[in-house]
Amino acid sequence: MNLFLFEYATCGSKIPDSIAVEGLAMFKTLFRGFSKYYRVLSFVREDFCEELGLPAGKIEDLELWLEKCDAFLIVAPEDDLTLFKLTKTAEKYCENLGSSSKAISITSDKWKLYKKLKNKVLMPKTSKKKLEGSFIIKPRISCGGEGITFSNSVPKDYIAQEYIKGKNLSVSLILDEDIRIVSVNEQIIENFRYKGAVVPARIDDEIALEVCNAAIDAVEAIKGLKGYVGVDIVYADQAYVIEVNARITTPIVTFEKAYGVNVADMIKGDSPKFFRRQILEKGDFSDFIAKVGNYSLRVTPLE
Repeated sequence: MNLFLFEYATCGSKIPDSIAVEGLAMFKTLFRGFSKYYRVLSFVREDFCEELGLPAGKIEDLELWLEKCDAFLIVAPEDDLTLFKLTKTAEKYCENLGSSSKAISITSDKWKLYKKLKNKVLMPKTSKKKLEGSFIIKPRISCGGEGITFSNSVPKDYIAQEYIKGKNLSVSLILDEDIRIVSVNEQIIENFRYKGAVVPARIDDEIALEVCNAAIDAVEAIKGLKGYVGVDIVYADQAYVIEVNARITTPIVTFEKAYGVNVADMIKGDSPKFFRRQILEKGDFSDFIAKVGNYSLRVTPLE
């Protein structure tokens, strides 16, 4: 069976190297993992042809590739509803290994997501107007921490959100007939930007259970979530759900070293073989799993 794999930074438009390096690492991990189960087809930007040994292509050719395939997996940013639009197009051709475009339309818009989840899980106070006390603003549709800052006003197409100070975590889940927690990750965030992760997170079992329950409650409230889903959580005195990512997220590049299995194996039903805590770092390293321009990602054991 043929699987069409598309990761936006690797196969689509050029984006800043600091973000593209995460995309390239995810693409390489997914291509390697799913090659055990499918004949993986893909094109890439010309910049990556030599490294990956794949043909150059353009996003405009997407449908021509989908016509050849039995299934697809798309990884793309929520900005400009890119993930939603690409998924909606691809759904016309073959089986989707990820979440439906309907689910993505909710998770891509932070205001829609808040309205969907506010009575189901604990979330920071959120409004399209100013909040009392310290608050941050976020674009309704964005990813990667883009546009998040403290503010005294709320521009058009932004939301205001109560600032919760705590431990930044994410939960990796696989949704099929059941909901499986496959990892709880500790996010390294600087100035609201993603800089890396510790996998698995350095938290005690009681907190991990609370965080996992919050993530499960969140994904159960959104119909159409499928395959890999990531839930961002800040743990303060309680677990606050921040976002739901209806797509592959960066911590998956650590799973082979942390758990002994590729995320593709997890999606196919495999369980971790061992637990060896790893740190994922972004910088300028000589030992890396992916490099774009002056930015590289590395995964190393954390004692």
